[in-house]
Amino acid sequence: MKKIFRKNQIIITALALMIAVAGYISYTRANVAENDAIQTAGETNDISDGEQIGEIFTDTEDNTQAASAADAQAEERSGQDTENSGAGSEAQTEADGGNAEEIQNPGETVQTSAQAQSLAFASEVKLNREQVRSKNKETLMEIINNTSIAEAQKQDAIDSMIQMTDVAEKENAAEILLEAKGFSDVVVSITDNEADVVLNMGDVTDAKRAQVEDIVKRKTGISAENIVITPLSQ
Repeated sequence: MKKIFRKNQIIITALALMIAVAGYISYTRANVAENDAIQTAGETNDISDGEQIGEIFTDTEDNTQAASAADAQAEERSGQDTENSGAGSEAQTEADGGNAEEIQNPGETVQTSAQAQSLAFASEVKLNREQVRSKNKETLMEIINNTSIAEAQKQDAIDSMIQMTDVAEKENAAEILLEAKGFSDVVVSITDNEADVVLNMGDVTDAKRAQVEDIVKRKTGISAENIVITPLSQ
């Protein structure tokens, strides 16, 4: 009996030792696996951190390149604005130069003013002449249409009307032909078989005077000695 009990005790002890060894081995393997997992996770984190750092550097480089491109565009636009400003300044300078040239040529301004005055004078004289004639025609027409006036007086009024119309036609014909020959601001006035000619003839020469006398004589029938030529002052 004692031998059998001892044998069983040995077997139980051996089984206990085997179970303890198996547990130790399992525990050791679990620790090794956990350490491997932690190491792997650390490497993964390192890779991820490296990639993130790389992305940060990449983004920084991209931002730097974008900023450089923006600076280049800004410089280009600044250059264009400077060119445009320069062109505008040149155009303004040219315009100012043109104005200065206009100011530096007072002779042309004076000449233009003199021409305007000559034209205004001729226009005013012709207007006054037509107004006087219009009033005279009204007076003559009142005489002609008045039934209480004698026929002789009416006939005188009719003759005056015809004579005034004839004079107006001769003056107008002479003025038109003189202007066609190159004279300007022409006014021809006929009174008592005499003709006064006022005109802008430029340089006064004997040839021009002879030309004016010839035209007025042919259109009015007035002799040259009764024609008075008055050039307009320049």
